[in-house]
Amino acid sequence: MFFILLIILAAIGFVVQYLLGLLQIKNFSKNYTELRKNGRVTIGRRPSIFKAGTLVLIQINKKNLIEEVRYMQGVTVFNKFKKLNGIENINIQKLSDKDLQQYNALLVKAIMDAQHTFNVINSGGEIEKIPSPLMKIVNKVNRTFKKEGSVS
Repeated sequence: MFFILLIILAAIGFVVQYLLGLLQIKNFSKNYTELRKNGRVTIGRRPSIFKAGTLVLIQINKKNLIEEVRYMQGVTVFNKFKKLNGIENINIQKLSDKDLQQYNALLVKAIMDAQHTFNVINSGGEIEKIPSPLMKIVNKVNRTFKKEGSVS
């Protein structure tokens, strides 16, 4: 009986997590669409399991100047995008750590990822897929087993 109750609770938790995730995706789509109407948008991301994950949307104009920045940061699905002030009218390609000193480290990494994404796409390249935190763990375990099983 306890095992069945545990399965039911896990299923309910999964469904609730899925529905809240859909709301978060809807929030992302709304903010991305609003920014995209006014210019190009570059996206920076910094996924994490135990720390706050961070997602940044940076709207840029034809001169590559930052016009508006929105970010979402946190560990739950209840987070929403907020406006970020302080780096408007800076060229995205010339953005440096010095310009970002007032922000937390995860936000800085996400902004720098957005800059990297812009530079790669602008030069005609493709963005590498960032593995999820869970996939990073799986890949690390796989590499460990491959080292143990290899013959030197």
